[in-house]
Amino acid sequence: MTLVIRKGFSWLKRCLPMFDPSKMPRVFALPPGADFPAALVHGVTGRLAGQPPEKLAKTLILVNTRRMQRRLKDLFIDGGARLLPKIGLVSEIDSLFPYAGLPKPVSQLRRKLELMRLITALIEANPTRAPRAAIPDLADSLAALLDEMQGEGIGHDALQNINAGDHASHWQQSLQFLEIARDYTTALNETEADNETRQRLAAQALIDKWSGSPPTHPVIIAGSTGSRATTALLMQAVANLPQGALLLPGFDFGLPGPVWRDLMENRDAEDHPQYRYATLIKRLGISFKDVKSWKEPETSSPRNALISLSLRPAPVTDSWLKEGPDLKDLLAPTQNMSLLEAPSNRDEALAIAIALRLAIDKGQTAALITPDRTLGRRVTAALSRWGIKPDDSSGRPLSLTPPGRLLRQVARLIGSKAPADAMVALLKHPLVQTADDQRGQHLLWTHEFELFLRHKTSRFVDKEAIQDFAKKQPNAVDWCSWLEGVVHGLEANPPETLKPAIAQHITLAELLSNGAGGGTGELWEKAAGREVLAVINAFRKEETTTTPISFAHYARLLESTLASENTRVSDDSRSDIMIWGTLEARVQGADLVVLGGLNENTWPARPGEDPWLNRAMRRQAGMLLPERQIGLAAHDYQQAVAANHVILSRAERNDDGETVPSRWLNRLTNLLNGLPAQNGDQALKAMRKRGKALIEQARRLEAPAKQTSQEPRPAPAPPASIRPKSLSVTEIQTLIRDPYAIYAKHILRLSKLNPLSPDPDARLRGILFHDIAEQAIGQGGELTRSKLLESAEKVLSQLNWPILRSEWLGTLAQIADRIIQGELKRRAEGAIIGVEVKGEFQIPESEFSIRGKADRIDRLSDGTLAIHDYKTGSGPSAKQIKLFDRQLPIEAIMAELGGFKDLKASKVSKVSHIRLGRSGKDTEIDFAEKPEYAPDAMLAELCKLLNAYTNPDQGYTAKRMIERQTFEGDYDHLARFGEWDLTQSAKTRRLP
Repeated sequence: MTLVIRKGFSWLKRCLPMFDPSKMPRVFALPPGADFPAALVHGVTGRLAGQPPEKLAKTLILVNTRRMQRRLKDLFIDGGARLLPKIGLVSEIDSLFPYAGLPKPVSQLRRKLELMRLITALIEANPTRAPRAAIPDLADSLAALLDEMQGEGIGHDALQNINAGDHASHWQQSLQFLEIARDYTTALNETEADNETRQRLAAQALIDKWSGSPPTHPVIIAGSTGSRATTALLMQAVANLPQGALLLPGFDFGLPGPVWRDLMENRDAEDHPQYRYATLIKRLGISFKDVKSWKEPETSSPRNALISLSLRPAPVTDSWLKEGPDLKDLLAPTQNMSLLEAPSNRDEALAIAIALRLAIDKGQTAALITPDRTLGRRVTAALSRWGIKPDDSSGRPLSLTPPGRLLRQVARLIGSKAPADAMVALLKHPLVQTADDQRGQHLLWTHEFELFLRHKTSRFVDKEAIQDFAKKQPNAVDWCSWLEGVVHGLEANPPETLKPAIAQHITLAELLSNGAGGGTGELWEKAAGREVLAVINAFRKEETTTTPISFAHYARLLESTLASENTRVSDDSRSDIMIWGTLEARVQGADLVVLGGLNENTWPARPGEDPWLNRAMRRQAGMLLPERQIGLAAHDYQQAVAANHVILSRAERNDDGETVPSRWLNRLTNLLNGLPAQNGDQALKAMRKRGKALIEQARRLEAPAKQTSQEPRPAPAPPASIRPKSLSVTEIQTLIRDPYAIYAKHILRLSKLNPLSPDPDARLRGILFHDIAEQAIGQGGELTRSKLLESAEKVLSQLNWPILRSEWLGTLAQIADRIIQGELKRRAEGAIIGVEVKGEFQIPESEFSIRGKADRIDRLSDGTLAIHDYKTGSGPSAKQIKLFDRQLPIEAIMAELGGFKDLKASKVSKVSHIRLGRSGKDTEIDFAEKPEYAPDAMLAELCKLLNAYTNPDQGYTAKRMIERQTFEGDYDHLARFGEWDLTQSAKTRRLP
């Protein structure tokens, strides 16, 4: 008889449902810090223990991310051989009800192209609305707005309820345009629908089906907060099913009732982490007390209580005073917490990397949680010094992979002349010329071509530049022919439709990858290349569209698409060191958790601006406010900070300046400081001490293994036999001010490389203004304002910077009258006998010669000469000429010694600087009035200077007489300036 009873009970247990019957919606939750997927699996298997295996197989679990879906499957499999439950995604509700008769999904790309067409028409009608370059970004924002309206169940009629009269005309125009967008969406939904519309229709169809025939098997929605209206609608239906239940993550069981009631009634509290749950509870018609613990009731975590109190809504922070003492001793809940306040982003990344490295030594799993992808990449780079490759959940955006970068670089060059620097960077890309064994030779020719462009100082790479290079490198003819084809393809501007844009772009990218020898390059070979090609093929599917699109807009659209797709290659990554975004962190746990980037505008991120509806308009339409994203980020923070071992990390400075701590971190530190009776201040000091220990370790790691002595101020003294025997006029000034530059240039034979993309600096301005003066003034003849400006326009037409061309023309127009007046005065005193006159002379009783070129030489009425120099900048003062700027006095010596070509030796009576700038005036030195500047006096000083450097013990001192500390020499890095300063004496070193 006993045996029969036991059998009866066993049969009864096998027939029990997973959940007890309930008249109210069934809602469970787990507190922050719980391993949510593990707890979910343990709870499901525990409730179905002893029941037939098909009971678990009939259970439907809906989760919010694919990563959660994968982890649940892994956990169920790890539990032993069993039938698995159905695990789906709440974002793919249409797959649960395939026979709902839903409209076909619309191509997101085609939808975006149509929105771009509408926005283009808007901007053409009102060009002040936005620049044309913003069209792709506006299309993205408009698509997001339409998705939000569909997902939240807000009809376009809600826009009509907005009182447009209270807003500026800009926003009134937005409402009018959204009406046009509504017509487009309505027409589209008759045959196709966007994803948000499809999911809402699928959810409604599924709910209608369940209302007539509710499922008897368990249905659980786990991990969702109900932040999206469609998901919340489905959650409401599931919670009321006979065997339906919700499982909420990170629910604050210790939050007092008054706070819950305030969250339910106050929409301005959306930035609180529990606001979503308050809204869901209100929608379900239950109390916060009706939310049950998924596991057996546990003692409230002291850490959770501390964090919960610090996150109270701003209007009720007086609760700190009331409830703070109830927290008791705060040393215990914070003993496994560290506060890392790094001086800079780099220090933060290195300190985090050290913390992760130490976790490996302890046999712990560790994770960095941050929304800052740049910080994640910095930490990955820092870990590489130990050969550690973390498992980065978000992977790398396709736009940052080698194939993505190549496509972006090519797209930015199409339709215009290729700048030299951008072209060289493109040629050096690792996927260029990768067919067969061409890569090595290609890099050699690229190097030679770069040096050629730097020497030529050509701003663009065109057919002429390539042909000139081919003449210098006959062996590179095939390579140059291939490069000409690339440049020709880049300069062509495709028609404004999608098909030719894709064709030209991809053809050029493949031509670059395949190389001059033909064959097939590696552009599409690896995993990242195949994923990028899949994006390109998605674009090709829409090639038949007739929507006009400029190539610039196509390039921007492709770039944003690649940036939104990620690739993950984790074959050699460690499974115990992870980098997670805040979304991925919801579904996993680790022994050590680092919360990185806890600064305002990073975590939480700055709410994005809506160009279509402002905050007040959104509120009137019943749409989500920007604080919603802050609230979701706060919930992620509340869950992550509840981990056992936690490091809270931030950088005190970033590239833009000082940072502001995250509001949640600020509240936590303020709360701790305000509770000295509970040892809160001591707990905070201990947290900071543990963080400083990591920073100190980072500093020790960065410190060199041994200290090397700093180099003294150099003054190399090479043998006299190899010292230069000839200098230019302008190099005499260099010899006086920075002799080391003469040593580096003439003895070491080092010269500064010209930039690939030359800037319109003072040197270029001087060259062009000299050419203008030579054409307008130096040729003689009548001098008028129109002639001067005509010459200026002719010379400046070669300037490739239109704005600068206009500015310099304006400068000459302003000073034209002054130039003419000064020139008339000089013509009254004499006549021009030479322009750009070259010359050279030998120093008396020396092997040394000086060469140079005079801008202009005049023969005065008394038969003497006047030498002039054109200056676009501020001319030198008399004192500067006396000390080091001796160009004109040396040219006077050259003239008196007969050093100028086709000009007999003649006495020079004066020299002058003619100003070609806005400010200042012409300066003149009359040798009769100032004999110390006369050629005889200057020649004696010049001989003394040059003779000094014939002494093998005389060193070429670095920065000998620079006048101003802002002086920058071309060879400062070679002289190791910075290891020594100008107060130190030079150390002469004789060289063999």
